[in-house]
Amino acid sequence: MSLKQAIAVAMKAEIEGRELYRVVAEKTDDGKAREVFTYLSEEENRHFEYLKKMHDSLGEGKRLDIPVLKKIVSFDDAESPIFSREFRSRIKEKHFEMSALSIALRMERDSSEYYKKMAQESSDEQLRSFFTKLAEWENEHYGALHREMEFLEQEYFEENRFSPFL
Repeated sequence: MSLKQAIAVAMKAEIEGRELYRVVAEKTDDGKAREVFTYLSEEENRHFEYLKKMHDSLGEGKRLDIPVLKKIVSFDDAESPIFSREFRSRIKEKHFEMSALSIALRMERDSSEYYKKMAQESSDEQLRSFFTKLAEWENEHYGALHREMEFLEQEYFEENRFSPFL
């Protein structure tokens, strides 16, 4: 796979993430989650724009322009980094949000692994650094989503009688 093709694959993944987070932000009734998912959507869009700029510069035969990445999201609450703590008490009917968390976990894990692979395969130090940074960011998103799932999952299972031990 050429560098241009690899960047195009990454662009597609960032669009998918952007759209997933945008839809979740629109559909959730939890204010904190709406804010966090909006930020995540914006961050995925920023990644897409960076990648598009790189992709376009390759197509024009110019020197590869690798942008400096600026972080816009932080997760302040380690136990419930995305949803409000009150969300947990209303979790029984929150199938959409729990499904979105599950999908987002896989998406962020896959993106992080892809960027790590791209970094390992790159012979250019600046490009390797860029993909390493993207992998770290996606891994940070994964960590926050994973902590949220751990915080909510048992209560969700119990409230919906999914647990085999009830």
